[in-house]
Amino acid sequence: MAAAQKDAFPSGPYPIPPGPVGHFYRETEKWPTAETVELQPHDLNKVDYVDLVVAGAGPAGVAVASRVAAAGFSVCVVDPEPLAHWPNNYGVWLDEFQAMGLEDCLHVIWPKAKVWLNSEADGEKFLNRPFGRVDRPKMKRILLERCVASGVTFLNAKVAGVSHGGGSSAVKLADGREIRGSLVLDATGHARRLVQYDKKFDPGFQGAYGIVAEVESHPFPLDTMLFMDWRDDHTHVAGLEAMRAANEKLPTFLYAMPFTKNLVFLEETSLVSRPAVDFPELKDRLQARLQHLGIKVTNVLEEEYCLIPMGGVLPKHPQRVLALGGTAGMVHPSTGFMISRMMGAAPTVADTIVDQLSRPADKATDSGAPLRPTSEEEAESMAAAVWAATWPLERVRQRAFFTFGMDVLLSLNLAQIREFFRAFFSLSDFHWHGFLSTRLSLPQLIVFGLTLFWKSSNQARMSLLQLGIPGLVVMLSGLAPTLSAGYYPDTMSLKERKDAVDAAARSAAAAARAAADVASDAAAYVSANSSGADMAVVEVMEKALSTSNTK
Repeated sequence: MAAAQKDAFPSGPYPIPPGPVGHFYRETEKWPTAETVELQPHDLNKVDYVDLVVAGAGPAGVAVASRVAAAGFSVCVVDPEPLAHWPNNYGVWLDEFQAMGLEDCLHVIWPKAKVWLNSEADGEKFLNRPFGRVDRPKMKRILLERCVASGVTFLNAKVAGVSHGGGSSAVKLADGREIRGSLVLDATGHARRLVQYDKKFDPGFQGAYGIVAEVESHPFPLDTMLFMDWRDDHTHVAGLEAMRAANEKLPTFLYAMPFTKNLVFLEETSLVSRPAVDFPELKDRLQARLQHLGIKVTNVLEEEYCLIPMGGVLPKHPQRVLALGGTAGMVHPSTGFMISRMMGAAPTVADTIVDQLSRPADKATDSGAPLRPTSEEEAESMAAAVWAATWPLERVRQRAFFTFGMDVLLSLNLAQIREFFRAFFSLSDFHWHGFLSTRLSLPQLIVFGLTLFWKSSNQARMSLLQLGIPGLVVMLSGLAPTLSAGYYPDTMSLKERKDAVDAAARSAAAAARAAADVASDAAAYVSANSSGADMAVVEVMEKALSTSNTK
């Protein structure tokens, strides 16, 4: 049975379901096409204004679009190729996708994962946490079918800019046309085409070169995903001295997903660097590693060039343009993972958009006003509420800690990073699961950091102190604004909204009880002083009283 959708992140990781998880593999679906998923085209000549314009048909864009449209609002997704393949490999922890009811979108599940720190006897670490690979074609098909069912329209075009005025936004297209809407969501990924920044964007970068390959054979057990392999034996051969020196200074690791005995995903990854390790270097390191492992590739089915910005400042928030996914800075600054975080946030962001689009509609019902925002002040207030749901204060504080972690990782050489992960994976499941899955609150992250320091060797502690202090100063300065009451002026937090709803419910219940008491007293009076026809009134009042008590 699919797990219920979680609207907000809890403290700590979701628990791994009880019972053993077996190895599972099936082939991926075929990518959806115009023949298999019939998207509804948007006709700008007939409809030039919608409630929500979504720029980008990636997972973030279509997930929000379908949910907002299902609530009855008009939504148009703008993308030059809405049926284009999603290029990046998505690996996830099984419990993350189970918590969202998305486990059917996995085509491989490994019961456990493994980390190689070095080639010594104690260098092999097993992680008792099942891992999966997302069937991207299936996931895309499901999300697009939801869009079709809810009435989302698609405009095959590239966004070029956006302007705002009079309570609406005009999205300019590269071909000169424009589409207007009450709200605009930028889901263009790391292109960040529409969102604005008020500070310099200077992230670290995760670079990776990978292949899905048919091979003669490989040494990886089918029931174990190789999460990290920091061994460098492949560089200890004549002619690779320069590669060995470069890897000791700026290390990369192997990330491997065995599907069958002759089919495997292999990727050489730079966890984070600034500037990025270039793709030719990553490709050379992967080839040297495969040669050392005796893996002979017979056919390359997919080739991946992955460059992910990590950390850096968040977009200006609030602002008139909304954002989700890579555009909103949701990549984990210390790991590069995002798909689970983004898919978990999509329902909350979409539901907040629905709430805000309902504000002018509710006002129109009450006073006959237009069904859309009529002033910039109103539109800015709506956008601010969505940003507060996209980046609540606890998430902003959490991200500051993760970015501090990235700053530490940026400075580690091969020996130091091995010691770091030796301590990291010796932590409790609660802490390392929670860190990787963005489930820990700031107080829990502080305990995490102190425990990591305590678990580290004396040499590693000295390195962490020397290399971590500059990043700690940056983190504390980033946290300072979140401690003031004016971070999101004129908007309520989720707790404040819940408290307001609860207060309104209590007031309504008190009013109902008072009305019931009056009706009861009146019925008793009539019963004592009347007969015949008047008793009919008593029966009516008793029915009303009974009805009010059941609500």
